[in-house]
Amino acid sequence: MKKKKLWIAALLSLAMVTSMVPVQNTKNVWAAGEGDDQGITGGQQGDDSLQGEMLTGNSADISLSNVSVSGSKAGGKVKVSFTVTGNKNNKKHYDIESIEKIYPVLNDSFPFVMDNEAYRVTNGNGGSVNCSYTFQAKDNLETAYYMAGFTVVYTRKSADGVVKAYDSEYSLNKSINVKITGKPKATEKPADKQETAKDADISLQMKNDPYGVYGGSCSVAFTAGSRNYKIKSVVPVIDNNFPFESTTDAYKVVRSGGTKSLSCSYHFKVKNNVSTGYQGVVFRIGYVKNGQDVTEDKTVNVELKGKAKEKTNAKGKTSTPRVMVSGFTTDVKTVHPNAKFLLTLELRNNASQTVHNIKLTMSTENGEFLPLSGASTAYLDSIAAKSTAKVSFWMKAAASLSSKSYQVTVKTEYEDGKASGYNAEDHVSIPVVQKDRISLTEVTPPDMLSVGGTGDLSFSINNLGGGALNNVSVICKGKEISCEKSFVGSIAAGATGYATVTLNGDQATPDDSDGECTIIVKYENASGQTKKYTEKTNVFVSEDMGDADMPADDGMDETQTKKGLPLAAKIGIGVAALVVVIIVVRIIVKKKRKKKEEELMDDELL
Repeated sequence: MKKKKLWIAALLSLAMVTSMVPVQNTKNVWAAGEGDDQGITGGQQGDDSLQGEMLTGNSADISLSNVSVSGSKAGGKVKVSFTVTGNKNNKKHYDIESIEKIYPVLNDSFPFVMDNEAYRVTNGNGGSVNCSYTFQAKDNLETAYYMAGFTVVYTRKSADGVVKAYDSEYSLNKSINVKITGKPKATEKPADKQETAKDADISLQMKNDPYGVYGGSCSVAFTAGSRNYKIKSVVPVIDNNFPFESTTDAYKVVRSGGTKSLSCSYHFKVKNNVSTGYQGVVFRIGYVKNGQDVTEDKTVNVELKGKAKEKTNAKGKTSTPRVMVSGFTTDVKTVHPNAKFLLTLELRNNASQTVHNIKLTMSTENGEFLPLSGASTAYLDSIAAKSTAKVSFWMKAAASLSSKSYQVTVKTEYEDGKASGYNAEDHVSIPVVQKDRISLTEVTPPDMLSVGGTGDLSFSINNLGGGALNNVSVICKGKEISCEKSFVGSIAAGATGYATVTLNGDQATPDDSDGECTIIVKYENASGQTKKYTEKTNVFVSEDMGDADMPADDGMDETQTKKGLPLAAKIGIGVAALVVVIIVVRIIVKKKRKKKEEELMDDELL
C-alpha cells in the first residue's frame, strides 16, 4: 500500500504540471546524422513526388513482418509480400508518424526483370503498410539467394510533443532474401517449344530446330520479337559452355534502327569435344525501354552429336583398364573450417582384368585440405575386374575456408597384367560450412512496463560467422510478457542487424524475481538450414496503477491556473516528479534483488 501511494503522488504531480503547460506548435528539425545510422538509400527515377529534403533514417525505425515469398524459378513469377511497420525510439523520444512510400531498390544486383512492377510505388498513410509485388525472375539466374531490396520513405514525430519535432522525410532500405532455382543445363530434349512467356519483354520464335555434329556446321535461325519495345541488336554470348568455335558468326551482331521484330540467322562451327545431347546457347537482345537502352538474355536449345566412345575391346586384344573414383564419404555430416575429418574414396575398376600397383595422389589448388599424416598418397596392391576398393585419408580443413564447395584432384597411377602403365585423374567436391556464431549486444529493456501497457525491447544482432544469415526474425517469450514476431532481414558475415520488439505486459513480476525474458532469433544459414539462437534477459513488469485512487479534479478554474507559478517553474516541477517516479522504481527493483541475494546466501549457509 505504501509503494502504491508513492506512485500515485508522483504521477499526480506530473499530471498537474503537464495540464498547466500550454501546447506550442514547434517545428525543430533534427539534423541528419544526429545519432542515426548512416546508410545508402535506394533511388527511384522519374517520380517527382520523391524529390526534396530526404534524411537517412535509423535502421531500427522500420521493421518488416509477415514476410511471404512464393515462386522460386528463374524466368518465372515470384510474389513477395510483407508488412512495413514503424517503431518507437524510446532513447531519442520519437516515434514514426507516417509511412509515406515503399518501392523496390533498382541496382545491378536486382534479380528481376525491369518491368512496370519493378517501378511501382506503394503509397501508405499510417504506421503500418501491407505490400505485395509480383516480379518476373531473370531467365539466366543460377541457384542462389538473391536480395530484393525495398526503400521505405517515412516521417517521424516527437513522442512528448515538447522536446523535439520532425517535419522532414526519412528513408532507409530493408531487404528480403529470395531463393531462386536456376534452370538446369539441357541434357535432353525440352518438352515445350522454345519461346518465352507472352508477358515477357522479349520472345524468340524459332525458324528451325538447330542440330549440329562435332566438327561440322550448325544453323540457328529465329525471330526476336517484342510487343511494346523496339529491338536494336542481337549477339551470341560466348562463355565456358559455348559449344561452337569462336570464329565467324560467333561474333556476328544483327542490328536494326529499332524494330519490334528482328530476323536473325547464324551459321556456327561445332567444337570437336561436344557431348551428345541438348545444350543451351545464349543470345543477348538489346532494346529500348522507357527511353533507356537495356538488354535481356534468351536461351536457345541446340541438339548436338558428339564423338562416339571408342571400343576398348578389339578382336585379339584385351580391354584397356579403366580405374575411376566412383564416390566418396566423410565421417562427419558437415565439414567445418579448421576441423579434421576422415575422407574415404571409392575406386572402381571398370575393366575386365585386374589392375595392380595402384597409387593415389590427392591435391587441392590452394591447400584447402591437408592430410594429417603429412603424406597425400596411398597405395593398393590390386583391384579385381569389375570390383571396387576403398581408401581413407585423415584430412584437416584450412581455418580460412568460407562456406562453399572445394575441389580435390585425385590422380591414379596403375598397371595391367603385363606391367603396362596407365594413369587417370578425377575430381571430387567437398562442401565446407562455416559454423554459425551469433551474439546479442546493447540489449535495452523497456524503461517502464506495467500490466496492460507496452514497451520496446531493443538489441543488436552480431553475425560473427563467415556466412550470411538470411530471413532473420526475432520474438520474445516470458511468463509476464508477450509480443509479435519482428522481421529483421539479412545480416552479412561480420555485420550487425538491429531489432526492436514491442512487449505487452500481461502480469506483474513477483517480488522475488527480476522478470525473465527469452529472446529467440530465427534465421537461415548459408546452407539453407533453418536455425535459432536464444538468450535470456530481465524485463520487469509492474502492477497496473490505474486511476481508482486518483483524487478528483478540485475544480481549479482557468483564472487560478493563470495566476499560478511561472512556466519554467512548472516544467521544473514536472521534471522533478518524473525523477521521483524513476527513483521509486529503481528502489523497488533494488530491494527485490537484495532480498533475493540474501535468500540465496541463507540457502548456501544451510
